[in-house]
Amino acid sequence: MVMLPSALRALLRQAPRVVVAPVGRGFGQEALTNWAEKHGYRVVHSAAETQEGRALWCPRRRRELHALPRYAPIGEVLVLDETQARWDFQSWSAALAHHPVSWQRASYEQSDGWPEALKFALQLADNAGELHRHPLATAYLTPLLPPPTLRDVYQRLAVTPLVLPALYALLQVSPDDIEALHDGGWLSEVPGGLAAPRLLRRALAPRGGPQQAQEIALVLSEAGQDGAALDVLAEAGAWHGYLDVLVRVAKASTGEDVLRDRLRPVPPVLREKAEYRYLAGLLARTHGELAHAEALYDQALHEAPASLAPLVHNARGVILALQHRTDEALSAFEQATGGAGVTAGEAWHNHAGLLAQLGRHGEAEQSLKEAVAAFRAVGDEAREARSFKLLGLLYTERGLLHEAQNAYREALKLLRNSGAALDAFAFLNLAEVHALLGHPDEAQSYLDQARASAPDTRAQGWLTRCAALIDLQRGRLDAAQGALEALLTSEPTDRQLLAEIHLLLTRTLREKGKRDEARVHLEGALPLGVRAELEAALLSGEGLDAVIEHARAQEFRLELASALVARGSADDAREALRLTRTHGYAALLEGPDAVKLAAHVEEDESLRELFPLHLTLLGPLKVRFAGRTLSLADFPTRKSAALLLALAFAGRPYGREELAERFWPGAKNPLGSLQTAVYHLRGALGVPVVRSERGLLSLAFPVQTDLQALQASGQQALLLHEDAGAALLRESLRTAGSFLPELPDEFEDERAHAEATLRELRWTLARLSPGESEVRRDALRALLADDPYDLDARATLIRVHELRGENEAAAHERRRLAELEREFG
Repeated sequence: MVMLPSALRALLRQAPRVVVAPVGRGFGQEALTNWAEKHGYRVVHSAAETQEGRALWCPRRRRELHALPRYAPIGEVLVLDETQARWDFQSWSAALAHHPVSWQRASYEQSDGWPEALKFALQLADNAGELHRHPLATAYLTPLLPPPTLRDVYQRLAVTPLVLPALYALLQVSPDDIEALHDGGWLSEVPGGLAAPRLLRRALAPRGGPQQAQEIALVLSEAGQDGAALDVLAEAGAWHGYLDVLVRVAKASTGEDVLRDRLRPVPPVLREKAEYRYLAGLLARTHGELAHAEALYDQALHEAPASLAPLVHNARGVILALQHRTDEALSAFEQATGGAGVTAGEAWHNHAGLLAQLGRHGEAEQSLKEAVAAFRAVGDEAREARSFKLLGLLYTERGLLHEAQNAYREALKLLRNSGAALDAFAFLNLAEVHALLGHPDEAQSYLDQARASAPDTRAQGWLTRCAALIDLQRGRLDAAQGALEALLTSEPTDRQLLAEIHLLLTRTLREKGKRDEARVHLEGALPLGVRAELEAALLSGEGLDAVIEHARAQEFRLELASALVARGSADDAREALRLTRTHGYAALLEGPDAVKLAAHVEEDESLRELFPLHLTLLGPLKVRFAGRTLSLADFPTRKSAALLLALAFAGRPYGREELAERFWPGAKNPLGSLQTAVYHLRGALGVPVVRSERGLLSLAFPVQTDLQALQASGQQALLLHEDAGAALLRESLRTAGSFLPELPDEFEDERAHAEATLRELRWTLARLSPGESEVRRDALRALLADDPYDLDARATLIRVHELRGENEAAAHERRRLAELEREFG
């Protein structure tokens, strides 16, 4: 019978031509040899012998593996390592099927699935006790030990389950010794370092001294290898140190099975200690026995040393919070904050979370700042980032979006500094804040980064919901509705996400005028409190007074501003505008009620900056203002649109008579025609956008154009690294069309300026792009499409074609260049 674990059998069934056995001693070489003989494989001992036919190669040294060809056809060579040869518990149990389950588990735990240990266990009687202490162990295991020249070193290493460079000096071993043992297969690679087979190690060093175990455990813990530290202490019987380490690293999230395994070996005499009772309380909590956990924590507190008491108070606070005993939980967390380092930070963090649930946002904010300070003091960047994330959520809920943005950015920076994998939520939170601020392009950028980050199944629904929010901000109501309805059909189990989907779908359907359908989804959003109350009021047209009162009481500023806009009195508009200016609620200024707000800016001139006129000039004309978007066809007359553009380009007051003569030179009453056009602009945009004073006309609101944005991108591109600058400029130029093509006979000077700007930016893009790149080639082609007589651009394009090996294109351009040079004489 061939004794191989099931996972390894599956690999061998792929029938590779060459199988390379693990080098590690006792890792199934004999079983693999039996398998090879049964399946017609030659057993060889050098790489050269594998060149022909099917072969099992059993290398004696790891360095021999370098003789393998670096590249081989897929499926040709299977190189096995010790991990693949190690037995899993299910396969181990099946091999010991005729033995009691207790012996199956005990023998597996003592050997950690080492194949040679299974052969030994099969020869012993049931429940033979500790394998390494069995009388036959020495005779059985001695042939697997290194030669005498390395055996003393191997024995010194046997006291630790994990060999790290940081332990070499403590164990009095040299790097050359470690390399020799690893090369010969007596040490194998495991996560975090190297290790000898557990049974072999225990046979060599049945029990190390407690003092040495403490020193080794400290080094292992400092290296982040707490599991190995616990194993060292348990093997040495250093149970006080064992409990201290377990108290530090154990959490309820560790899981019931792991906690049970770690607590099982603790001697009964120590199970009355405060440390053990605290750990038993964690175990009870993982099992859902909250009352039992609380009792164990109370018992632990009676005799807990000062270093342990804060940890117990914090764990007790969690139990009380889960039982909705909020006042007692807050008191427990406050007592826990008297601890130091991570314990204090965790207590402040938990304190803040509970305060936030109670609506005590100001106090929660202060507690989170204390948590951040505590984690920063001990250099725990991952926990500090977690507290910043919660602070960001708290700020978002209260409508403090700029503050939320800063908190999320700080969390992202800390995660990057710590080297932690950036999950989707690190970017998703920033995407949502930008969407709420009315910055859909920035929101989309962060959403794209969230999708490209480390996979996280929890985030998928939230990603779709955020994409729908961005679609809603951009006016893509059908896309938002479709995405949200599809998400509902997937039946998400996250109750918070489900409520958010229903709320956003309610808003989407309301904005589409489908009020009856919206009401169906409103019920699912009710757990969201004030935000759902606001949607209910907007749907029914009733209850805004109560929403405003609740939002004001709970400091929900964004919902307050939205409700004030909807209620629509002059005082409401003024307050909403103040909130918008303070907190950056640009999305409110793009909504259907934005014109109501714009109508009140005459009372406060400083508010006009909130309502810029956005003009798209490079392509068909688009005018976006206070929630309205107009094309040229939406203006009552072309002359009214031209008047708006003339005032925008002037950037200064314009004489009435001068404007009248410019646009209505042959009219009977040019000034009357001008006044009519001004009236048309007011009707089209909803508010008076032209101001008249002492015979001079000017725009009452600031102007922003796509041409200005393009120029700013060009300036920024020059400050960046060439690749980044070229990417920015290429993206900015991607949608740039010709200047006001619908008004070809107007604005000659402005058109010439725009065309010169585009040419300059395309030349900048060509200079920033690599010499042979498509980007450079295409930028030069665009320059020639605008001006076929640009000899410099054509000469440069010839060089690019040559660098790219596009010889025919280069020859064509050379002929055209020669023709132009002859034409110019």
